Amino acid sequence: MWQLQAQALSDSFRVIVPDLPGHGSLAHVPFRMDDVVARLAALVDREAGGRAILAGLSLGGYVAMEFAARHPEKLSSVILLSCTAEPTGPGAALYWLATCFMSVAPVPLLAAMKGLMVRMLVPRDMAPLISGPYFRGGAEGCRAIMWTSSIEKVRSYPGPILFINGQRDYPFRSRERSFLAAARQARLELIPRAYHPCHLNDPQRVTAAIRKFAESLVSSPV
Repeated sequence: MWQLQAQALSDSFRVIVPDLPGHGSLAHVPFRMDDVVARLAALVDREAGGRAILAGLSLGGYVAMEFAARHPEKLSSVILLSCTAEPTGPGAALYWLATCFMSVAPVPLLAAMKGLMVRMLVPRDMAPLISGPYFRGGAEGCRAIMWTSSIEKVRSYPGPILFINGQRDYPFRSRERSFLAAARQARLELIPRAYHPCHLNDPQRVTAAIRKFAESLVSSPV
């Protein structure tokens, strides 16, 4: 799903794109947040000399917030896409419903619904970049982030944060102002006419936003 950004940014940066447990090459590995964070910490130490810029979209964004709260010393900054909804209180209903549905619905039905959503939200030439389906892993991921405040994790992180949201991704923009207010150093990039997979709706704009942000850190290290 990050192929376009990884290819474009690799001219100036070392780009590492790991799979999350429950997804991709790790589809057989249960998603447990402690394990996910430990895997990422080991990856940053091994491949990035102990410090990196961490980016994540949707579930990956919530993982990035958890990692930033636990290991701020391993990050120079965080880039969070499509994840400014709070999985606590009334907002947890969205995650709870998704978890229940992905856990029990027949895989053929889930695959059909995924195909419909991809056709609705993603340009046709971008659809092959969305792999899967990894619904069971997604359900485990939703359970792992529910009932804990992501805003508080953002509040605890001292470094710069770039939020990127699709303008039309209304469910996941529901608390974007609260996330921005909680962050110590943050800015928001809103992608016009984009939905939840904003990095595929307008790859060039999202890539440019990431590049500009990352280059600003190189010129002004934190």
